[in-house]
Amino acid sequence: METIKLVTGITILVIGLAICMLMVCARFFHISKPSFLIDNIPEIAILTVVSMLMGVVLIVS
Repeated sequence: METIKLVTGITILVIGLAICMLMVCARFFHISKPSFLIDNIPEIAILTVVSMLMGVVLIVS
């Protein structure tokens, strides 16, 4: 059970970091398409951070 929690937590953390990197690249290079993603970056960032925190909790517990 411990390995399942660890692997799931690491997977969630890595996916969250990848999404954060994509958002930073989109902002840095001023990408305007797809506009529905660019317009919702604050919401996506909040959900990504919460997901990453859940991954950290899974790793720690």
